Amino acid sequence: MVEGPTAKAYAIKINKEFFGETVKNIFIKSKKVFIPSAEILGKSFSNADSIGKNILLFFDDVAIRVHLMLFGSIHIYGINEDLQKPKKQVRVIVEGARKKIVIYNAPIVEIDKKDEILRRLRSELGPDPLNSEWDEERAIQNILKFPNEKIGVVLLNQSVIAGIGNILRNEDLFRARINPERIVGKLSEEETRRVVRICKELSEEFLKLKIRGVRIGPILYVYNKYGKKCNDCGNGIRFYFQEPIRRKTFVCGKCQK
Repeated sequence: MVEGPTAKAYAIKINKEFFGETVKNIFIKSKKVFIPSAEILGKSFSNADSIGKNILLFFDDVAIRVHLMLFGSIHIYGINEDLQKPKKQVRVIVEGARKKIVIYNAPIVEIDKKDEILRRLRSELGPDPLNSEWDEERAIQNILKFPNEKIGVVLLNQSVIAGIGNILRNEDLFRARINPERIVGKLSEEETRRVVRICKELSEEFLKLKIRGVRIGPILYVYNKYGKKCNDCGNGIRFYFQEPIRRKTFVCGKCQK
């Protein structure tokens, strides 16, 4: 599953490689085409950005929203380069004069007016740690809306904090020294604030590695570390599927209380 930092890294790459292009051709395979895709023809690519796990491509007043989920990917080719994957996997092709953006296997592709897509996302999602509009206090208040739920469950709710996926929530809670089974209403104010601040710090650290194109392994202390010892205390890392979400969960029972 693509997490917020991966989505942001894709947006940065697209800005770098597709800047200045004017759309000559477009292909979109989606049921979420709310305006004719031909409206993009002749428009300049103005920017790419991300909100949470959503990647946004802006062409003046029109936008394409993409969510890659588990198996989607984005490639940028020279205009005459052949595709590296079968055509049946293609969901989007945007051709400029020199380059083309090709999106494979994305389960969510939407085209609409820019303002409408932004309005919907901002109404549905919590604050994004990698966005200039990040609001720590709002994130804290969003968590507190779920006083009877487990913090490990709440962190995956995109209406609470946008862009936090399973890797980030495991690593966040380990660094915050909080067990994912803790009930939100039983957390202290300092613990809740610590979770939120680490969400931002870890997302930024994750993004730096993605931009450099290097593995994120060095910043993973518990995720997929089942059977290994905790770097901090030497205790064995426990693995289980947290209920009711059934997501892979890794925890140090000694460090995380």
